[in-house]
Amino acid sequence: MRWVAALALAAWAALAVPPAVAQAPAAAPAAPAASAPSTQVTVQGRRDDEAAERRQSVVGLTVIGRDELDAHGDISVLDVLARVPGVDIDGDLPRLRGLGGGYTQILINGEPAPPGFTMDLLAPADIERIEVIKGPTAEFGGVAGTINIILRRAPRLKQTELRQALAYRAVAPQGSTSVSHGDRVGALGWHLPLTLYTWANGQALSTERASRDAAGLTTQRRVAQQDRWLGSGLQFAPRLDWTLGERDTLQWQGLVQAHRSRNAGERQTEVLLGPPPDTRLSAYRARGEWALQRHQWQWVHKADSGARLELKAAAQQTQSRGEGRSSGFDAAGAAITRRESAHWQDGLQLSQGGRWRLPASEARTWSGGWDLERRDHDEQRDLVEDGVLQRTGSLGVPFAGRTQRGVVFVQHEWAPSERWALSAALRAEHWGFETSGPPGVERHRYAALLPVVHVRHAFDKAGRDVLRASVSTSQRAPDIGLLLPRYSLDGTYPREETNSPIAPDTAGNPALAPERTRGLELAWERSAPDGGVLSAGFFHREVRQLIRRRIALESVSEAPVPRWVSRPVNLGRAHSSGLELEWRHRVPDAGAGRARAGVTWRSALSLYRSRVEQIDDPDARLEGQPPWRLTLGAERQWAGGQGAGATLMHTPGFSTQQSDRQRLWRGAQTRVDAFVSWRQAGVGQWRLAVVNAFAPAQASRSAISDIDGFDASASTRRDGVAQWTASFVTRF
Repeated sequence: MRWVAALALAAWAALAVPPAVAQAPAAAPAAPAASAPSTQVTVQGRRDDEAAERRQSVVGLTVIGRDELDAHGDISVLDVLARVPGVDIDGDLPRLRGLGGGYTQILINGEPAPPGFTMDLLAPADIERIEVIKGPTAEFGGVAGTINIILRRAPRLKQTELRQALAYRAVAPQGSTSVSHGDRVGALGWHLPLTLYTWANGQALSTERASRDAAGLTTQRRVAQQDRWLGSGLQFAPRLDWTLGERDTLQWQGLVQAHRSRNAGERQTEVLLGPPPDTRLSAYRARGEWALQRHQWQWVHKADSGARLELKAAAQQTQSRGEGRSSGFDAAGAAITRRESAHWQDGLQLSQGGRWRLPASEARTWSGGWDLERRDHDEQRDLVEDGVLQRTGSLGVPFAGRTQRGVVFVQHEWAPSERWALSAALRAEHWGFETSGPPGVERHRYAALLPVVHVRHAFDKAGRDVLRASVSTSQRAPDIGLLLPRYSLDGTYPREETNSPIAPDTAGNPALAPERTRGLELAWERSAPDGGVLSAGFFHREVRQLIRRRIALESVSEAPVPRWVSRPVNLGRAHSSGLELEWRHRVPDAGAGRARAGVTWRSALSLYRSRVEQIDDPDARLEGQPPWRLTLGAERQWAGGQGAGATLMHTPGFSTQQSDRQRLWRGAQTRVDAFVSWRQAGVGQWRLAVVNAFAPAQASRSAISDIDGFDASASTRRDGVAQWTASFVTRF
């Protein structure tokens, strides 16, 4: 790592030179002009005017600050992101540009979120701000964009806050209690937030499957399934800030998450056509524990010349433990299979990085940085079947994965006038991994040079009318779950039975190569003094070495019969384009002044088109990307602190040709969220809210065509679930 040490030494030397010596005689003052737009995406201090920050950014940027987080009183960060234009929520993961599965990068304080991290359990009360960055940047990379969640910092004044929420969803009540205390004494500031929570959820679904058994006979079965998920946990995110003189600050951010889960379910199979299966009824019980410890240190040095150096390091550890029991019964109700399973996963992540910024003149600034990261992943799965410990293939055998990532980038920012800003950067990435376990040890290394260019033009001095353009290259490396070469059997078919291709087992592929992406962004934005926004943006992506899952019939050591297995492969090339429209308008009450009283109208429309070249079908789109998405919302605030609002989100049904013979269909999804809140003088704020108010059922279908034209298919109908929440917030 000599080049990292040399880079840090050079940056420190530049900062250490006195201003009178560092400036050349002909150079302009080192501090950049106040009117020059800033290309710095990560902001080190809180700003009250997120709208101004959005206007001045060279990249497409949306910032959700504390005011917005407090206004709606959400208990889940996913509910916050669901209202952001251009963000889709698919299950418990957010998507940008309609793309998930690694295309959307999730960061916590600028560092990648750990495996197993659940955003649904992250309390908005512990968040300082959320930055949604559309498209790749020199600092963060990313393909579709980045969602950076910044945890709460130490307040300037002493503050204690209590938040309580009670909710109901599906099967049982759930609740949360958050207590935070922040203060500052001299040079030391701290913020200590603790959240205790429980959750409860469930689903009822019905699936009809048509397939052929090992003898070639057609079978049709209907499976009714009921699942229940219960759990409890805690989150503690302390932060300490030290001010070391006028130029230096030292920060420590901790994060502890731990939760326990208790899951149960049953599955009943009805034969519609063909021979009956051996197992007609199955039931399972499972429990698990997951824990995360994370420590992050940051030192920032500022020079009188406007230069800046930041050094950071982080260490985190994750642990997952689980065990379960399942039983299978025949048509007469007699038990025919009994299984006991257990698994454990351990993860360790170490990272170190730095950022430097050096003004060269009034209009030019050089900046750059580096990131080094190592991740270790170890796991094992055990299975006892009818009292016999199974040791076949991936069962009873430890698996391990090691990934290393190195990034260095250099960026030149140039603001030739008050209305023009240019940012040109070169980002170098080196990525390698090693997996061990059956069938052996695999090692691979990849490297890439990724240029990024952003241009911003303001049509007026205030920056109310802005045009942005970007040309970029980026890389998406597969996560460890796609690389580990171990099988995971589908539970809907006993291992003694050949499963259907529409209910395949899964396996990783250690030979996967990273995806390479070239992108183009063009966006126009007009903002109003009252916070209103009108914008239109176009993007295009070309993806090479596209990662896609393919299904094939394989002989696996975990089962005595051949099984259908879904395995990721590098398929070829794909293209994705989109048009994103956003409109937000605020109508303040007469005489409200700078108060929030008034009505805010919000709407966003995203249109997407994508195509996979290796598949000859008009529906050969990128996986999970809908053709369009619409968001409509309105919020009313009164001067007395009362508020009410509602948001409608709709995604149409669409079909995806997954491979030459596999097709997926997802039904339309409509979600309505609403809330009403009011303040009680001297007490606090109360809020009632509903998520997915009308809870429509969701339908999906998958089909695989055989060579002779036979279609194996599965049609699923899943009941919708609404969540009702009552919450209370007080500060003292």
